[in-house]
Parts: sequence; C-alpha cells; structure tokens
Amino acid sequence: PTPPGKRPESKARTPIRYGTLGSRDAARSPQTLVEVTSFAAINKFQPFNVAISSNVLLLLDFHSHLTRSEVVGYLGGRWDTNTQLLTVLRAFPCRSRLGDAEAAGAVEEEICQSLYLRGLSLVGWYHSHPFGPALPSLHDIDKQMDYQLKLQGSGNGFQPCLALICGPYYAGNPGVESRIAPFWVMPPPEQRPNDYGIPMDVEVAYIQDGFLTNDVLQEMTLLVEFYRGAPDLVKFQEQWSQDQTYLDKLKGSLASRTPKDQSFTHILEQIYGLLRHSS
Repeated sequence: PTPPGKRPESKARTPIRYGTLGSRDAARSPQTLVEVTSFAAINKFQPFNVAISSNVLLLLDFHSHLTRSEVVGYLGGRWDTNTQLLTVLRAFPCRSRLGDAEAAGAVEEEICQSLYLRGLSLVGWYHSHPFGPALPSLHDIDKQMDYQLKLQGSGNGFQPCLALICGPYYAGNPGVESRIAPFWVMPPPEQRPNDYGIPMDVEVAYIQDGFLTNDVLQEMTLLVEFYRGAPDLVKFQEQWSQDQTYLDKLKGSLASRTPKDQSFTHILEQIYGLLRHSS
C-alpha cells in the first residue's frame, strides 16, 4: 500500500530516454515524460550560464505545494549578452486555472506590466508536476521550444528562455524537498526536422537572497487567497507521511530556499497559519 497522501504513479508516466523517441508520432501521448540529456553527453557546451535567486525557488515551490493540479508561472530576470549570464530574479505565479483562457490572458497582461515596472525581462516559465517526477513531457518540450523561439525575437541576437519544473509530492523524491529541475530544448538536427526537440539538463548556480521581499510575501498571501476553498487545494492538516503533515512537508521543502536573514520567520508562520485555516 502507498503511504497516506502519496499517490501510486501510473505506469504511463514512466520516463523514456530521448534516443528511443524517434520521429514525431501522433499516436504517442503528449504526456509522455522524457529524461533530460546533459550537454557533456553530446560533447557540447551549455550555450549560456544561469543564476537563480533563492526567493524565486521559495515562491514557485510554495505555489506548487498548494494544489493537486498543475500550476504555472513566469520567470523575470536579466540577460547579459557580454557575460552570457541569465539571472532569474523573480517568480510570477499565474493566479488562474489552466483551462481558463480568458483569465489567463488578463493574468499574463498583469505579469507583463509587473515585469516592466521592475525593469525585468521575461526569461522563462515554470510549472509543476504535483505527483510526478520533475521531468518534461513531450507537451512541455514543444511548449518550451515555442517560448524559446518567441523570446529569441527578431534581430536582437540570442536570448535564452529557461524552463523549471517543480515536483512537490512525487513519491520518488528522496526527502521532503521538492525537486526543481531546469531544462532547455535543443532543436533536433537539421537533417531530422520531424524529430522532437532534445530536452537538455541545465547547470545552474543558486544564489541565496539576503532577505525575503514584500513582493514575495504578498504573492504568497494572494496565492493562499486564490486557492482558498478550492476542491483541489491540498489539505495541509492531513498526514503526508507517518510523522509529518502536508504542512510539515511544505515547511521542510521551503527551509532550504529561505534567505540569509531569518527575521521573516514569524511572517512565514502567519502565512502557514492562513493555510491551516483555508484547507
């Protein structure tokens, strides 16, 4: 029997190696998960460097824990053409449902405004696989390829777009910490235009922020409000494992992503209190 709160994984979600995919096949499920390939394995260098601030991980990990459904958000930051460094500074959670196109449009517009006001560029996106591994599906790979082409834009040279996948409740995670996995898609070789893009593992430097910003705290509070009373809201008082509730699990996962300054702890406790009452 599976431990309480952990769902048995369906067989369909067993990841496959990219090399076994072959050409595009309409019969293949777009939800098929694909293992990522390292640049070293194909004798290539990663074409850009990435640094991600801990507040980004804290917020997207928090977002991913709240619901049993997939969540999505955008990543704001800066791209320095001289150093080829992509710095991810801020996560922008989408407070909308995946199927709600109308709301999604409004939310995206708001996020664009928010980026602009902070002098940040759109540098990527994140989404969650609540109970599955943090590996891209064929659908994710195609979506990421689209984003990469969009962000590359016209004439202003190369600008990378980073994808992050968060797997908060995957039974295969070693401990309470979510796996947050960055990936980037390499186009298939020119002589094989009908192949899928190749999902590449991206090496990242993680930078611990000095303190928790009001921005992040406000986003956390708004997220709790957004999912309050939703049928797919995680029930945080329930047992995640024999000795831990879902709330303990969330706290444990966020612990490694907190800033240096610990004076914010009481504010986080208030947010956890809101979660206790809303689920």
